[in-house]
Amino acid sequence: MHTQGQVLARLLRIVNGQLKKDANYDIALNILTHYSEITSYTINDLADKCFVSTASISRFIRLLGFNSFVDFKVACQNTLKISQTDYSLETSKAQKEDVEPIFANYTKHVTDNIEYVFKNLDYSQLNRICETMKSCDEILFLGLEFSTILGQHFQNRMALMNKYIKLGISCEEQLELAKSMKPNGVVVIATVEGGYFYRNNDIVDELINKNAYIIVLTMNNNMKIMKDVKEIVLCSKGNSDTEGRISLLYCIEIIIMYYFINYSHF
Repeated sequence: MHTQGQVLARLLRIVNGQLKKDANYDIALNILTHYSEITSYTINDLADKCFVSTASISRFIRLLGFNSFVDFKVACQNTLKISQTDYSLETSKAQKEDVEPIFANYTKHVTDNIEYVFKNLDYSQLNRICETMKSCDEILFLGLEFSTILGQHFQNRMALMNKYIKLGISCEEQLELAKSMKPNGVVVIATVEGGYFYRNNDIVDELINKNAYIIVLTMNNNMKIMKDVKEIVLCSKGNSDTEGRISLLYCIEIIIMYYFINYSHF
């Protein structure tokens, strides 16, 4: 599975989700506190920093899904590139005096995206999606990193309307959920640029084999790789500076609201 892109999320999950602050909590917290320095550490350096043995570090690294400390460091190095993953070249090169026009441009992109989603709403599709969700016994929400955060919100709101949504945070959890899913279930995949289909083809193949009713929230509606999905809902017009995240939330709220108005009272 794709452990490299999830290293930060996994560390944060340990720190945020540990009710009992054990050795794994302490190691994760130390790594996060010195994250930008980790790539220059040896396993002995990290063990000394965390006041544990190298064996404890090795066990922790395996817990995260890595075969070796070297693999773990490579994954950390690859996540230290927010300019490449989140922002346009203009924003990446911006100086302090450029902030106001960049914010103005970003805000315009956000509002343009939301307007685009609204104008492209297919109400018959919305009804079809919500009716299918209402009648289905099993619904699974999938996505990468930020999408899973929105997935937790979607899960929470739908639970208030007596509809339980299964949600996997890591790729391993999502694959297990896909494997255990009964045939003909409903799956919502939130992927603004469509990257989920390239990074998790094993999960998608599993869902297709289960004849799942796949609903995709994306801005890329012409990808051949999505040929087996049942519904494609446009969630954004562009995503040069993460503005697609905002319109993805808007799209999810539209689905929640439509479900509430039409299907939560009976």
